[in-house]
Amino acid sequence: MARKRTIRPEEKALWKKVARSVTPLSPERMEDLERDEPKRADTVRPDPPVQDDRLIRTRMPRPHKPQAAAIHHPSVPHDRSAEKRVRRGRLDIDARIDLHGLTQAQALSSLRHFIAMAYCSGYRTVLVITGKGYKAREREADPWDYPDEPGVLRRKLPEWLGSPEFRQQVSGCAPAHIRHGGSGAYYVTLRVRPKE
Repeated sequence: MARKRTIRPEEKALWKKVARSVTPLSPERMEDLERDEPKRADTVRPDPPVQDDRLIRTRMPRPHKPQAAAIHHPSVPHDRSAEKRVRRGRLDIDARIDLHGLTQAQALSSLRHFIAMAYCSGYRTVLVITGKGYKAREREADPWDYPDEPGVLRRKLPEWLGSPEFRQQVSGCAPAHIRHGGSGAYYVTLRVRPKE
């Protein structure tokens, strides 16, 4: 708490000068002021806080992402020897496509044409290179240039291959061995085309 300071003589002189220039209120005016003055209560109790639903701070709910219907992901080929060759990266790759730098729409269109061409040509194993996605360092530099999470094509490829559109042609897919691109590529096993 601050100490009361003593008033200096020049301050007293100034106050007396100001007080002389003021005229006192008339007794009637004093009574009016006293009547209008609100009476003070002995103890002041604040009103209980009003809970207004609009004022309560809550966390914003996360936007609801609609869940897609059950997606059939093509599995690794059922042939045990083919499964071993996939694990060891010793597959004979008949054709390959690189989807780097394409948008989802462009990549899906290119994939449709590529799978149809490979199926018609009688190929059994093709390599689809999706890339691993944008590097985290690039995303931190300017996050507005990369609105989606990294690796969109890498995540979408199994969904696309499992869709009814590709089921007639694709029997399975598996992540590629490190020598063929590792997690940035997939082996796609095509069904045997029926002989006409």
